[in-house]
Amino acid sequence: MIRVGLDVTPLIGAPSGIHQVTRGLLDALRARDDISVSGWLLSARGAIPELGIDVHRSRLPAELVQRFWRHSSFPGIRRIAGDVDVVHGTNFLAPPSPRSIISVQDLTPLSHPEWVQPAVRSKAGALERALAQGATVHTSSEAVADELVQLMGTDEDQICVVHHAVREVEAASADLAARLVASERFILVLGTVERRKNVEAAVDAIAALPNDISLVIAGPRGNSESSVQRAISESPARDRIVRLPDISAAEHAALLRHALVLCFPSFYEGFGLPPLEALRVRTAVVATAVGALPELISDRVPLVTPGDTVALTEALVAAAEAPAVDPVVVERITAMTWERSAKEMTAVYQRVTDNNS
Repeated sequence: MIRVGLDVTPLIGAPSGIHQVTRGLLDALRARDDISVSGWLLSARGAIPELGIDVHRSRLPAELVQRFWRHSSFPGIRRIAGDVDVVHGTNFLAPPSPRSIISVQDLTPLSHPEWVQPAVRSKAGALERALAQGATVHTSSEAVADELVQLMGTDEDQICVVHHAVREVEAASADLAARLVASERFILVLGTVERRKNVEAAVDAIAALPNDISLVIAGPRGNSESSVQRAISESPARDRIVRLPDISAAEHAALLRHALVLCFPSFYEGFGLPPLEALRVRTAVVATAVGALPELISDRVPLVTPGDTVALTEALVAAAEAPAVDPVVVERITAMTWERSAKEMTAVYQRVTDNNS
């Protein structure tokens, strides 16, 4: 049985995309009989979440640990995660060691450093040292794997691609969506309002759609909030734009299930979860060719070139007139379970264990 130490730091605080994928993988690993999983936590504050596993908590602040890892291998695996065979860092960080696997959700700190805070940019140094020490990098898309080779010169043998799962969104009533939006027909943009999400493109596009269609921007405030608010205030369709920064899980489900179309206008993504979730529940999608979307669905779902606002608007107009979802895509995405992801990650753990035994 392989003893795996999994970084559960993303499970502290408000739910997010990395929270969702960490929890999904953890639960699927716990269900396997060939894995013994424990947790490790890079946070000296806050309560340890109840996860049903032992959690090893670092006494050193995360910022200090990250600084150490940019220049050394201290603190090592045993100090961080206890007595394990391999350690899996779920969000860009793990001890620099050939027994470490590091999940890189995207390479924004390297490819677009101007889009992120200095604390996020600084993680690149720790990743670079870990790679030099023989760590394995996990990506959720071939696109990010290719970026690792191009931007960091990473050896392809050090990279493994395992797609995230796409969970089914819970059932939710159309009435709840209608109460949130005050409209039966709406375009949905879902996610944190960040620069790389290019939410302004959706704001520009809504004026071209019929007057009975609203635009809903649902998700936490991010580093593009002021720009999006300015775009809304300047839009001739501003009375049809609804901003929902704080939504519950039930409201998230209602919006996703009952939107006319989900719009995903991102400049850049590592994976691209919202459009895949939407397609799984048969909500039509207009998305850019980013993250894992080209490799997963582009043969069945036309994707727009990132930054092409005209093409995005035309695609939204067409989708609003005749929203449709290919059943082959639904079947394909439904097969993307956490059980499958955990099985593929277990093969990675086994390979790393065998190489370091």
